[in-house]
Amino acid sequence: MKQPNYQPRQDALNVLPGDMKLAAQLLDCCDYATFRARTAMYANDLAEAERWCKELLRCKRDLDKLVERKKEHDKLVQIVEEMQRNGIDVSIVARGIK
Repeated sequence: MKQPNYQPRQDALNVLPGDMKLAAQLLDCCDYATFRARTAMYANDLAEAERWCKELLRCKRDLDKLVERKKEHDKLVQIVEEMQRNGIDVSIVARGIK
């Protein structure tokens, strides 16, 4: 039976290059929390399972913030490219903002 061709998890993350290490750690945290929650459920320890579910959601929320930061960055890049296509010197605009 042929194994599916999954891309490496880090390559699948849509985050800024500087956030890649943290995103990979958060993804590992999500995996571990899921495993621990499932293990606690099998052991009929619902309180422990709930604790790990909360940890999963915390890690996922932090990971979502990194993905959102990348989306905002991409939007800004598009705006700058559009301004340059329209002949606007973005270096002058940037100096005016400071």
